[in-house]
Amino acid sequence: MKWLVALAVMLSGLVGAAQAEMKIGYIDSEKILNQYKPYLDAQKEFQRYEEELEREVSKRQNELVKMQETFERQALLLSDKRKQEEQQAIIQKQRDLQNFVQEAADPQRGRLAQKTAELSEPIIRKVNEIITKVAEDEGYDFVLNSAALAYAKEVHELTGKVLDALAKDLETTTKAGGQ
Repeated sequence: MKWLVALAVMLSGLVGAAQAEMKIGYIDSEKILNQYKPYLDAQKEFQRYEEELEREVSKRQNELVKMQETFERQALLLSDKRKQEEQQAIIQKQRDLQNFVQEAADPQRGRLAQKTAELSEPIIRKVNEIITKVAEDEGYDFVLNSAALAYAKEVHELTGKVLDALAKDLETTTKAGGQ
């Protein structure tokens, strides 16, 4: 029995020692992204794409309004068959507009969601790769986002080191691509 107690005490000491060696760092992901040029460029590209879609929606809405106004002006002059054809064309134009808007704005599969994924995935992958490299180089076991922390010693903040590593990586990539 004494042997079992001694083993338990020894093991608890090992667990305590292992916990004491654990190193946890943190980053400010928002600051990293807002200072990372590829992310800022991607935001601008997304904004241009979004504006392009908005212009297309506006154009289609204007076409629909013109169709409706033309129909209303000419309705008294049209035969019943022609009125019905024009009304069907207007209804189809409305459906097309609704489908286009839905296709563009659907949060899972819409054009905007696809563009967001297309632009952000390589950036997030690169940032995570650099965070991992900095953490490993600095001997950290975990790196958390500062938004989830109530308190942390500033000595464990890795944001600056991650930004420096991203800048260095970007410079290396730019030089390699420019040669």
